[in-house]
Amino acid sequence: DAAAMATRVAASARAFSKLSVGTAGTPRTRGVLRQASHRNHGQIAAQRRGALGAKPVQGLSAKSAIASTASVGVVEASSQSCGDASRQVTTCKGKYKLKTRKAAAKRFKVTGNGKVLRRKQGKQHLNTKKNTKRKRFLSAPAVVEKGDIPNIKASMPNHKIK
Repeated sequence: DAAAMATRVAASARAFSKLSVGTAGTPRTRGVLRQASHRNHGQIAAQRRGALGAKPVQGLSAKSAIASTASVGVVEASSQSCGDASRQVTTCKGKYKLKTRKAAAKRFKVTGNGKVLRRKQGKQHLNTKKNTKRKRFLSAPAVVEKGDIPNIKASMPNHKIK
C-alpha cells in the first residue's frame, strides 16, 4: 500500500511540475512562429490536464486549478494502516503523539528512580588552571533542582520523571 501510494504521489508530482496553469512560459511576441508554438503549448498542456483528470483551467482560478491537480493520486489517511502513520501528527486512534524534544533528551538523563541528572558547568574550557580534584568533581553528574523539573517534564513527556 505504501509503495503504491508513493508511486502515485511521485507521478502526480511529475505531472504537476509539467502542468502549465494560465499563460505559457514564453513571452508574447508578434512572430508567427511564437504564436504557433504558443497554440501548440496550450494544446499539450490541456492534454496533460485531461490525462490527470483535472478540470479545464479556463473555468478555474490559478489557485483552484493547482489545488485540483495536487489532489490527484492522494490516498485518504483513514485507508492507511497503522504502520504507515509514523510521520503523521496523530496516531491510529486519532490521539496526538507526545514527542520528546531531542535537545532535552541529549542534555538530561532520567534514572530508574525518576531523578533527572545533568552535567555540571565549568569543564568545557580553561581547564589548565583548575586542579585535578576540581575537574574530577565537575565530571560527576548533578541532580536537577525541583524548580526546573516541570520544564523538563514538558520537554520529555514519555520519560518517567518524578
